[in-house]
Amino acid sequence: MDNSDVNRRSFVKACSAVAALAAASVGRLVQPAFALADAPRLKLVDKAGQPIKAGALEVHANYLFLYPYVSTPCLLLRLGAATPHNVERKDAENAAYTWPGGVGRDGAVVAYSAICSHAFSYDSKQTSFLTYSKERTQVSAHSRAITCCAHASIFDPAAGAKVLSGPAAFPLAAVQLAYQADSDELIATGLVGTTLFDQFFKAYRGELNAQYGRGAYRAVVEGQTTVLPMREFSKDVVQC
Repeated sequence: MDNSDVNRRSFVKACSAVAALAAASVGRLVQPAFALADAPRLKLVDKAGQPIKAGALEVHANYLFLYPYVSTPCLLLRLGAATPHNVERKDAENAAYTWPGGVGRDGAVVAYSAICSHAFSYDSKQTSFLTYSKERTQVSAHSRAITCCAHASIFDPAAGAKVLSGPAAFPLAAVQLAYQADSDELIATGLVGTTLFDQFFKAYRGELNAQYGRGAYRAVVEGQTTVLPMREFSKDVVQC
């Protein structure tokens, strides 16, 4: 059995252990619709430290960056068409919030927390479980959707990550992006929707401590955040 199989089986076991925690926690979440008002304002850059250009992002490709914490991944996508703007969604407490929509010259660049709203499955440096696909997959009957391959929750990135199917009860938290039209650059400015960071940290404390050092996974990203293609960010990208 290779390392990717071991990682995958270990993760599935971990998901089973935290699924009950997720189910119990959802009813108690008291998160503001506009989450983390003090989230850092960070420019998105490439691995050479140069600003990411929205127009240079490959359409329908998966990119990842860390925000707002050094251990919390986010998906960056350039969809094939402009998204609607100011879309109303509901958070974990059924309170309404507004997803502002895509940015960029084509209005198609969006970003979401890559921590599933069902059982905290996430995209790590070892394994990515949340991926976007232009095509339908074995698990998803929906094209142009984000699929969590841990438990088959499906989200629509063109509509504020609303749940299309599966066990998730509310959308992925969305990263607010500021767009600088003169330079075609992107800045992460905050999040909207229900963030799950406290529950995520609790569920994966041991794993995160081992990777980042005791408690260091709670450090806020400073200065700028690096965007990588998913296959450079993760050793194993799960296909489902």
